[in-house]
Amino acid sequence: MLLAISAVWCHWCHVMDETSYSAPEIIAAVNERFVAIRVDNDERPDVNRRYNMGGWPSTVFLTPDGEIVHGGTYIAPEPMLQTLTAVADIWRDKRDEIAQRVAEVVRREDAARAAKPGELTHEIVDVVRALTSGQYDAQYGGFGREPKFPQPKLLRFLLDEYRRERSPDIETMLRTTLREMSSHGMYDAVEGGFFRYATQRDWNVPHYEKMLEDNAELLAIYADAHRAFSDAGLDRVVLHVVRWMDAVLFQPETGLWSGSQDADEHYYALDAAGRARHDAPFVDRTLYTSWNALAAAAYVRAGDALGDDALRDRGVRAARAIDRRLRDATGALCRFDDGSGPKLPGLLEDAATYLGLLLEVGDLEAALRVARRMRQDLEDRERGGFFDTPARDAPGRLARRERPLEENAAAADALLRLAIASGDDEWRDVAVAALRSFVGDFRQWGPFASSYANAVARALREPISVVVVGPEERARPLIRAARASDDPDIVTVALDPRRDTALLTQRGFPADRVAAYVCVGTSCTAPLTDEDSLRRELTTSGHTSATSR
Repeated sequence: MLLAISAVWCHWCHVMDETSYSAPEIIAAVNERFVAIRVDNDERPDVNRRYNMGGWPSTVFLTPDGEIVHGGTYIAPEPMLQTLTAVADIWRDKRDEIAQRVAEVVRREDAARAAKPGELTHEIVDVVRALTSGQYDAQYGGFGREPKFPQPKLLRFLLDEYRRERSPDIETMLRTTLREMSSHGMYDAVEGGFFRYATQRDWNVPHYEKMLEDNAELLAIYADAHRAFSDAGLDRVVLHVVRWMDAVLFQPETGLWSGSQDADEHYYALDAAGRARHDAPFVDRTLYTSWNALAAAAYVRAGDALGDDALRDRGVRAARAIDRRLRDATGALCRFDDGSGPKLPGLLEDAATYLGLLLEVGDLEAALRVARRMRQDLEDRERGGFFDTPARDAPGRLARRERPLEENAAAADALLRLAIASGDDEWRDVAVAALRSFVGDFRQWGPFASSYANAVARALREPISVVVVGPEERARPLIRAARASDDPDIVTVALDPRRDTALLTQRGFPADRVAAYVCVGTSCTAPLTDEDSLRRELTTSGHTSATSR
């Protein structure tokens, strides 16, 4: 089989389609000697995880039962024809030898996939911080040399670590990176939004595609960084990214955002007047669940950071739109909707990011439903953690369930927050078990273990929450003050007596007064009835809840 993994926004995928896959002799060779399969990376991240050969396009040659024989990325026409011939001839003449080699690869991969549990310690966080700092580019910001990717999960880890302990070194890394990234070619100064990456160390000469996923994560980072560095002018970037997302990706009829906008070197070289006379690059209007959950959460964070209730409400409405548009007939959350209905239910990436969004908007009942189904369908009850897909009858590598580090980190982080919001420590136990199952091998991921280290840092802190009791319209000033906290690990829980009677009874808070309670572990303050008292208490509690290293 010949598997081609591509993406709508991928420049070299288009090039390969227009050259290699358009050559008559290649078309004939493929049709004569292969079963050809095309997979979209964005729609099928499960396929991409198992078969990507290091980039897009991925060109993968498979046995009939779905195991990898050979592969690469972009292949020009002449080498492609040679490769097709060589692979088909080797498969014809040395099939038994290939089968033995493939079986050995599978055995090694299964051994490497085994969980290596251990205890959660601050050493995990410190190791990832050291690896990250070692790759920092002090001249231009960012990490590594070239090409230069924004790496939002790494930035999220550093930003949250800074907010926990105010390290001057981390502050320098963040200020420099956020400034440089938004003032050079990787940022579209005309229309707003970040391109996918820059080919040069100084953030110039970008690959011009714009992804909802990247821009959503960066929007949330710039919003939270504005709270931490209010003198840096980052609020302008926040508003500019929102303007682009609203103008180009947002779909009023669905209440959600499209997946990406194509690269077009000519278009993006034009000024505003030139672009107005030119057709804008193609927009993939497919709705992706996890990306929309990230976008909605980013709007909520931006609204909180800028004191803009309308922006926050946009995120809340998008959370409801995901529930309406991206579930199938069984109620399962699906990966995408290309206009013909939701497809591909049950992926961990979607459940984890949507769970995080529901906690961001304060919908505890819906969050509990998502978490229960995530455990039911995806939990690895033997080793801890979660599989990326439900169990399913599928060929080759698709039958082998993976336990991806980043998605498990996202799930664990959300479950730690859910435990605080619900008052049910079982969710914390599930989260800690997931994190413990990766202790033995997180180092192999290097700085890409940043989201894992961030979840570990949250797990190692004493849980801290602000419980605001009262009818929402009267409690709103206290809720706003709680959400304004710069501590990344504080969970705000709004309990309305008209709706949350059972939780109020369970938690023991009186329902007859409007008040806030700051809780560190199981110890809560006396009722705080004004915003200034709450802010003062949060400053003290946030400081004392940090665990020293």
